[in-house]
Amino acid sequence: MFSFEPHLNSFLKTTSKSFKLLFATNNQFVLPITNRILVLDSSFNPPHKGHLSLVAKSLTHKLGDESTAHSSVNSRSVLLVLSVKNADKQPQPAKFEDRLKMMYYLAHEITDQLGVSCAIGITNCSLFVDKALTLEEYFKREYTDHLRFTFLLGYDTLIRLLAPKYYEPRSLQDALGGFFNTSDCFVLTRNDGNHPLESQMQYLERMKKGLVADTPPTWADKIFLAQGDAHTDNLSSSSIRKLIQSGDNSWITKTTPNIASFITEEHPYDDIHTPL
Repeated sequence: MFSFEPHLNSFLKTTSKSFKLLFATNNQFVLPITNRILVLDSSFNPPHKGHLSLVAKSLTHKLGDESTAHSSVNSRSVLLVLSVKNADKQPQPAKFEDRLKMMYYLAHEITDQLGVSCAIGITNCSLFVDKALTLEEYFKREYTDHLRFTFLLGYDTLIRLLAPKYYEPRSLQDALGGFFNTSDCFVLTRNDGNHPLESQMQYLERMKKGLVADTPPTWADKIFLAQGDAHTDNLSSSSIRKLIQSGDNSWITKTTPNIASFITEEHPYDDIHTPL
């Protein structure tokens, strides 16, 4: 197991907006043929099969002007990003170092199952627009300036991304214009009861027609929408923590075996009464 704690502790002392790459499953995370980084930014508290499904679907989906989805798989790498500062949420169990260890198992699962290089990084930025900027600066400095970043989102997160309240007093177009210059979004629908599936699938068409408030129609070309997996699209880290807290061991089937073993053996959720 990679030792995350020293790197995490050092990074937490950083005061400026920043990103740090901690670990990669392969020696070369960015190859000469790599032109796109698939960014999964989450609390990973804990990681679960929904995360794995989101990555898997993004790897086989045609993004932008790529000729075919299948031929482009080898030109993509996956980056798992843990935000140590979040605009909506206060820190809660598990500790950041425990989440990074669980992300380590998820990264290897992604590489072993899906055949792509996967890395783990941390950021102290809370907004996607700031994360995208620090990622661009980091990879331009350390690797190349010929990379595009695709953020992997659930539909509910897309709605938050495009919510003007997070960027006030700036306008949404002013705040996110730079984001969509270097980044785009792959979005899975979610069957969470908040938004009807039909409405989710029609969202981009409404945007193209100028029917989404504060949002330029051209942004629809930077958002790639796909239908979520019925078995995983309603999974969330918070729902798994609730099962752990209640002593309902059905949570074990909702994550990967290595992550489930880590939780049962290391008890990162003891503060919410993790069962033995």
